[in-house]
Amino acid sequence: MRWTALAAAAVLGIAGNAAHGEDAAGQFAKLFKDVCLAKFGHLDAVQDWAAGRHLLPILNPGALAVFAGRPNMDGTMRSVAGGGVPGSGQAWAVPDPAGRFVVATRDDPESCIVWAQQADPAAVEAAYRKAVAEVTMPGAAVNLVEDKTADIPDGHVHILVYRIWSGSALTSVALAMAAVSRSGGPYQAMLETQRVIAIDDPINPMVPLGPPMH
Repeated sequence: MRWTALAAAAVLGIAGNAAHGEDAAGQFAKLFKDVCLAKFGHLDAVQDWAAGRHLLPILNPGALAVFAGRPNMDGTMRSVAGGGVPGSGQAWAVPDPAGRFVVATRDDPESCIVWAQQADPAAVEAAYRKAVAEVTMPGAAVNLVEDKTADIPDGHVHILVYRIWSGSALTSVALAMAAVSRSGGPYQAMLETQRVIAIDDPINPMVPLGPPMH
């Protein structure tokens, strides 16, 4: 686990400059809105966005597994980020003066994820709740799937997941957030969109429960 965390940290180390948590959170939220929300349901559009900006794909197996997930033995996706076999998705380091970010996609479940190495947790949660409100259409069924805080060494991670069912699999989405209380690891925040096929569809988000690594 330590080596995968170090690989992920190395990727973020070349993605941009360190920044204040609040400044990074603002750009992090904008990146999530412009990429994952605006291109929801079209992973090929996310790939085109990355190609259009000449972003280099993350190929290191450990780092790719952290940011894009890995399949379980039965072929389904892990809900805990970190380690393992790549190939379940794609990821790109995003250079930005505001901070160090990664955009990733998964094919199963179909999802788009944005990661930040440093971002103020309170600002991230505010942006997440704003996103939930903005994507909720009139008449949609909004369900809080998960709201928990898990302890990790020297801190905790707050996990929020909402399922928003519009009545159609074409426009229904789950939004997930994970915000770590302290910086110093390969990531401090994650926001994700995931396609919802049915009103009771299980949600399998990328949740960073591994300890921050120095």
